[in-house]
Formats: sequence, C-alpha cells, structure tokens
Amino acid sequence: MANVIRNMNFKPIIEKIEYVREREPQPNDKINMRVWDEMKVERLRSDAVKVILQRNIEPEPKTIFSVKVALGIECLINTEEFDKLDDAVEYFKNSQISRVLASTVSSIISSLTLHSQIGAMVTAPVVQFPQ
Repeated sequence: MANVIRNMNFKPIIEKIEYVREREPQPNDKINMRVWDEMKVERLRSDAVKVILQRNIEPEPKTIFSVKVALGIECLINTEEFDKLDDAVEYFKNSQISRVLASTVSSIISSLTLHSQIGAMVTAPVVQFPQ
C-alpha cells in the first residue's frame, strides 16, 4: 500500500476558517482548551482525491474563543492501490499528507490567536485524533 499517492507535489488550500469570540473569562477561571482533528477523504475523479484535515479548538467552559480551521490537499493517486484500501481515512491519517496539513494548520491557528487574551495558541504540528 506504499504506492497509493502518485505525486508528492501538493499544496494545502484553505477550506474553512471559523473564529468565534466567546465571553471573557472570569478571574481565577480554570479553562481547558480541547484540541482535536477530523479528517475526510473525497474522491474527485478516478485518479485524484482531496484530503481535508480540520482542527477544532473549544474551551471548557465556553470562554475566550473557539476555532475551526480546515485545510485540503488534492493529490493524484494510483487508482488500483487506492481501491485496495480498507479505509482511506486511516491510510491518510498516517501519511505525509497529514503531516503537511497538521503543521500548516498549527501555523494558521498560532497566527489567528496571536492577539487573543492568552496570546498565540501553539498546537502540536501533528494530527490529534480522538481516541
């Protein structure tokens, strides 16, 4: 299954950015910022797919801000190898594409949150799927 991706020359494209400013935190509030990723794979044509990674950040309790950033990469595939996959999403979760998407999303989130109450939020440049 190592030859599913035919061409490693890809560039992330922004699919969605959503920034919602929540209420101001109260003094001594304890806030837990939950961070998780979601991935989907869409077949564009017989020899191409779009892989979309969305990083979600939600505070508990709802204070400061919540953020969703989704990036996509269109890549050429070897159709025969791709069709043999049991689960395309699982394959791409462990691919070079997920590493490119996660590091780019991390950079975008840092920029978006730079001027927030807590300063730049630096999330890990690796995928973070819920268990």
